Amino acid sequence: MTNTSKNSATVSVKEDTSISIMSKDEIISIDYTELENYHKGDSWFGCSVGFRAMQAAANVCTQMSIWSRDNLTIVSGHPGPGVKDAIELITHCVSSKRFRLLDDTPTEDCSRGMKFEWWVSNGRITVHVKLHDNFVPETFYSLLDRLNSDHEKDSDRDSFDQHKNDLSYQLWHQPLDKLFNVEVLSTPLSPGELPEGLTDA
Repeated sequence: MTNTSKNSATVSVKEDTSISIMSKDEIISIDYTELENYHKGDSWFGCSVGFRAMQAAANVCTQMSIWSRDNLTIVSGHPGPGVKDAIELITHCVSSKRFRLLDDTPTEDCSRGMKFEWWVSNGRITVHVKLHDNFVPETFYSLLDRLNSDHEKDSDRDSFDQHKNDLSYQLWHQPLDKLFNVEVLSTPLSPGELPEGLTDA
């Protein structure tokens, strides 16, 4: 993937773009290019961050044995369609109803209040994956606040697209441990359950 156009699905990459998972007693490998074909929108930053977050979770879940679609439950702090498609393509948790949002408001709109963090449970443990706080700059959120508001400027849409393209580039040019904080929690999650200490609004 070597296209740098801000409106393109493809970005240049340095890091591994594949992930393996057990599906119906068979280990399958999924490449990010499959997500590019699967996702029907233009949320490529969301696709990238969702895919990379699942790679970070997989690194922990597969330390003892390969993780399996059969027993995964996921809570996402990010409501965007790109993130959701990445999670579904890899884990099938969305279609199997073992996925929920941290804020379960029925919307895919991104906002300043969204969280770049995920809880992935394999029935034994829960892996908490959180994008480093300083990865997404304040200018990204400022642009997001202005878009589709009375304060939107003519250049905001292009600037926002460029930010997303730049962030996607960084996601594929830094190792996972430089992108995410990963914490292992001893308590597994059941479908629909929130992590301990977090409650429904």
